[in-house]
Amino acid sequence: MVNLNIAYTSKINPPNATPVLTTAQVWQGLQRKIRYAQEFVPVIESCEVLSDENGVVDRFVKFKKGLGPRDEAREKVIGFEPAWVDFGQDDGTHIRNIVSDGPSGELEDLNMTYMFEFRLPNVAAEDKEAVEKELARLKGMSKKAVESSIEVIREMVKDGRIKS
Repeated sequence: MVNLNIAYTSKINPPNATPVLTTAQVWQGLQRKIRYAQEFVPVIESCEVLSDENGVVDRFVKFKKGLGPRDEAREKVIGFEPAWVDFGQDDGTHIRNIVSDGPSGELEDLNMTYMFEFRLPNVAAEDKEAVEKELARLKGMSKKAVESSIEVIREMVKDGRIKS
């Protein structure tokens, strides 16, 4: 078994991005992502909410075959408004979606970071080639997850699913 820790950050409002997203809009998007993950992350096939009580969502996620870290996961999800959402999977994998200000504190300096602590029982730590291959694949998946989430939130603001 190998543990891989990955983080990826992207600007939420890079130059020429329209509309410029606010922290409140991004938070609304993350709340939707908790319940409809497949709309935001391309490697997720489906997301079933099992319970939603007292700010804790228990959900079951299926990944597209061969594209996710594994085929499926049960997750306990908790939001810490307005800064981050924690996703704890049943195998010990932990994911955090973080919204943070950059040095200026302006909307143009707003960032989103996804942090992943992957637990991969089918990859042997001694198999350096397999570890490097999996690391490269998961880094690409991490980048795509952050960037696609921002794109989807921006589209939802444009079409009115997320209000100002």
